[in-house]
Amino acid sequence: MEIKARDLIAAGWHEGRRLGPALRRARDLEASGLSRPEVLVALELEFPKQLAVILPRHEPAPLAEAIEADTPEEATNLAAARQRMQELLRIPVVKRGVIMPDACPSGGARATIPVGGAIEVENAILPGAHSADICCSMFATFFPANHPVGEMMDHLQKTTHFGAGGRPRGNQWSSAVLDQPVWDNPFLSGLRSRAQEFLGTQGDGNHFAYLGRIQFTEPQRAALEAAGYGELSDWIVRRDGDFNVLVTHHGSRGLGADLYKRGQKAARHWCDENAKDIPDAAVWLPGDSPEGRDYWEALQYIGRWTRENHALIHEALLRRLGQRALVQIGNEHNFVWKRGDTYLHGKGATPAWQDAQGRPLLGLIPLNMAREILLVLGANNDDYLSFCPHGAGRNLSRTAMLAPYKDADGELDPARVQQVLAGSTTGLDIRWHGGTPDLSESPLAYKDATKVKAQIDRFGLARVVGEIQPRGCIMAGEAAEPAWMRVRREKRARHKADRREGSVEISEP
Repeated sequence: MEIKARDLIAAGWHEGRRLGPALRRARDLEASGLSRPEVLVALELEFPKQLAVILPRHEPAPLAEAIEADTPEEATNLAAARQRMQELLRIPVVKRGVIMPDACPSGGARATIPVGGAIEVENAILPGAHSADICCSMFATFFPANHPVGEMMDHLQKTTHFGAGGRPRGNQWSSAVLDQPVWDNPFLSGLRSRAQEFLGTQGDGNHFAYLGRIQFTEPQRAALEAAGYGELSDWIVRRDGDFNVLVTHHGSRGLGADLYKRGQKAARHWCDENAKDIPDAAVWLPGDSPEGRDYWEALQYIGRWTRENHALIHEALLRRLGQRALVQIGNEHNFVWKRGDTYLHGKGATPAWQDAQGRPLLGLIPLNMAREILLVLGANNDDYLSFCPHGAGRNLSRTAMLAPYKDADGELDPARVQQVLAGSTTGLDIRWHGGTPDLSESPLAYKDATKVKAQIDRFGLARVVGEIQPRGCIMAGEAAEPAWMRVRREKRARHKADRREGSVEISEP
């Protein structure tokens, strides 16, 4: 008789997810002519009866902290980020972790890596540790231009694309990056149209397009020359150190979000098969498994796609201005990097090690829309996994930050918002997607930029070799409120007002 599941259980296999595949393989072996004892012996080689179940550690792996808390808000924020990191550091494949000066919690679920967190992982990729906004990154173009700021901002606003979704049909961009032979990768299969749709878009939230100006000093030029960045040094000489700079900040958009969902699902399945008590935020794929190798290759494509997306937006602006790019640089801060057999994961953490040529990496660290963007050389400080911060970070959630600026009905006062913004962005051309300012993406929402700069120096994370001063910025902010949501909100407000009026009438004699 055909071998049954109960036969395998009687022979020592356990009920569970692996029993079905084991039974199918046993029947294939039986069909090949093997006897029942021979089937069981052969099956044991492919589906061992006893598997070591991987469990979380009792104690977390080492955590380094390149951050100081000076206020009660900062202390509360750091404690929350530390708790999430300590949970993540109990995952057995995670060997070390670090918290950067911009650290802030990115979710309340167990083992969720905080913004400003980075981990060293042995032979494994954790999709949750790079998050859904894969390859969120910075990209800068140095160019010569004597156009007025307002004119350049007008062109930039017409060039880029913010908000939910991609570009509509008939207005989509194209690129050779779409024709790379990657679409048979199981993690990218069927996503070419998504890659096309989102080209030339920047999204919502803290994504931005920033116009600035930089004036390099001679010591800064010499530092760049000594670090191996001869091309930039030569242009500094030719331009007397003076450049306009476009800096964009965004990730891989809907394409990356789809890859993340697939990677997370595959990692959850692998951990369900081989481990126990692993939270969703920390599931992983072994780097040397077929799934791990495919996911790694998919991540590399996402990195190329995102850099091309930045470059296309920059090229479009320069074309409108009649200018050309002199130097371009960029860096990721939501990604996975491989160094030997180790996978370094960063969530809002900028690589600060040496490149393949032995040069310290040249990176960009924005602080807020009204402050300078730092141009830094990585210090390759292994005490902190050779990372530096990706920005200024937050001490409060968006909801908590907005609370003091709301009235009794929970509505923001537009006049007060404008007044507060005017005081923090004086002299700058600040624009918002959808036209409505988002106070939660204003300078008020972020940590003290001066403190963050000081901590970069205090912990030896990077060396500042230039500061791009702000001239104008288009900030995505929160997505525009859909009409149906506005109608519902207004209806609820009217209902609350009616109830208040009714209660007053009832109390009258």
